Amino acid sequence: MTVNNNIKGITGGKLEGFVSTNPKKATESFASIFSQTLKISKHASERLKFQNINLDEVTLSKLEEAVKKAEQKGLKNDVLVLDGNKAYIVNIKNKVVVTVKDVSGLKDNIFTNIDGVLMI
Repeated sequence: MTVNNNIKGITGGKLEGFVSTNPKKATESFASIFSQTLKISKHASERLKFQNINLDEVTLSKLEEAVKKAEQKGLKNDVLVLDGNKAYIVNIKNKVVVTVKDVSGLKDNIFTNIDGVLMI
């Protein structure tokens, strides 16, 4: 059987056919979302929905930069990241956004076990 260099033959059982071996380019938005190293916890995801907070690519990029800065300073546990009127608790070691809160609702709240505060 002669096959094009970019096509590989598959034989046997129900899987007979041809598969392209050309690498496909992912769309830019999907690739950028997929490559992000920061994860969002279930709790943070619920908070985002409940408080109607939109976590866009720009904010995620800022949070990732904050994680890098915290790592460079030797922080390993949770940090408070302030971005305008939003507050994020991010676990540096696991690179996870643990919770999100609108700053207007922070009066009389106490944050414990925080290694540092970053303003982005």
